Amino acid sequence: MDEILVSRARLNQTSIDFLKVDVQTALTFCDIAESENLRKRLRNRRNARQGYETILRLMDNVTLTEDDAQYLAENLEKLRVRLVNLGEFL
Repeated sequence: MDEILVSRARLNQTSIDFLKVDVQTALTFCDIAESENLRKRLRNRRNARQGYETILRLMDNVTLTEDDAQYLAENLEKLRVRLVNLGEFL
């Protein structure tokens, strides 16, 4: 039984780490989406939006610590604002 609990905790932490990396990746896509190249801008804006939606969907499947929840909330808000500024309607 302890082994199952340890595995579950490890899976949860791995999922949290994935969400943190994903939000940073989506913010990077926003940086790239500020390019002059229209195709590059649209592609990276779409990638950032997809990351945003994925994070929102997957957050319900993990148990977040207060610090992790705050980190993700702050960065999701930054991402949301950046996406709106890039022309996405959220």
